[in-house]
Amino acid sequence: MNKNLLAIAVGAVFAIPSAAFADTKVYGKFNIGLDSQKDEIGLDFNKDKTVAGKDNTWKFRDNNNSSRLGFKGDQDVGLGDLKVIYQLEYGIDPDGSEGSPFSERNIFVGLKGGWGTMKFGKYDTPVKVSGEKADQFNDTIGDDTNLMAGETRANNMIQYTSPTLGDMFSFNVAIAPGEGRAAADDNSDLDNGLADTYYASLVFDMKMVYASLAYAGNEVSGLKVDGSPYAIDILRATVAVKPITDLEIAALYQQAQGVDRKVGGVNDNASDKQDNTWMASVGYSISAFKLKAQYGQTKGDDSDYKRKEMAFGVDYKLSKSLVSQLYYVAYEQDKPVTLGTAPATETISKPKTDTVGVALVYTF
Repeated sequence: MNKNLLAIAVGAVFAIPSAAFADTKVYGKFNIGLDSQKDEIGLDFNKDKTVAGKDNTWKFRDNNNSSRLGFKGDQDVGLGDLKVIYQLEYGIDPDGSEGSPFSERNIFVGLKGGWGTMKFGKYDTPVKVSGEKADQFNDTIGDDTNLMAGETRANNMIQYTSPTLGDMFSFNVAIAPGEGRAAADDNSDLDNGLADTYYASLVFDMKMVYASLAYAGNEVSGLKVDGSPYAIDILRATVAVKPITDLEIAALYQQAQGVDRKVGGVNDNASDKQDNTWMASVGYSISAFKLKAQYGQTKGDDSDYKRKEMAFGVDYKLSKSLVSQLYYVAYEQDKPVTLGTAPATETISKPKTDTVGVALVYTF
């Protein structure tokens, strides 16, 4: 979105009498990190991929592009318990390291009542949401988006979320029309249907135990290790438990598989490509401190390549809204990477990305 138009829109919101927005919440987050990083794999979202990353480099940045400004709320329609719900959330660029000062995040409008919730717009898919409780290093270089596929914020989504059933269960179903994109199964055809990409998740959520099973069909994205098919199917299972108040233990398993596609009338056998991922994490709070650790691995079924993640961190809550973080994150893979530009290139057979950093996270 044009930054001038966005500035006008934000200004207009504050110019309108506050009574008209009595149910609107303004919220945001600053996530500023200072890292020393050696990035041979090329995972860094601000990295120039044509430059060799063998040397440690200090970087001051918006951690994982996660700083944001948002508006959300609801309003009674006047028909029973029916409400309109809405959210406008934009990524912001507090350190000037990104290409644009604003970027779209979760943006939707919907309806909510005793029958459930409908949302229309762009937002995190049910697969992405299902795994959040397993990711102790969300919004850092250790975010699970660098380990596995499926961490998607999708366009054109239409989603139904059930009310909580029996105080424990809920489910989500979402679809996205292809809107004339190249077809997921044939590059000579177009996807013109209502549900060319689809998602579903079943969630069990109590105070001490969380479990979910989520599926994505024909999501247009690639794999992390085993190749880059045009579209993939994803199956993800997540379990998180709190056996005592201050202890969090979680595990995640995922299969992401390519969707076969005809290219020039010939099957590309993309279903032979499959990433198998598992990840485990633990967090333990002591007063204002939180100690956390995470380990995961993605293995390609066809290539036999692996990518591993190991992360350790300490959070310190300075106030209700301000948290300081110290973290070390290491990735290693046996899929070779070529760095540099011809003729000065170098192939690394087992590249690594090592990061040690500190961050301040302020939410409002």
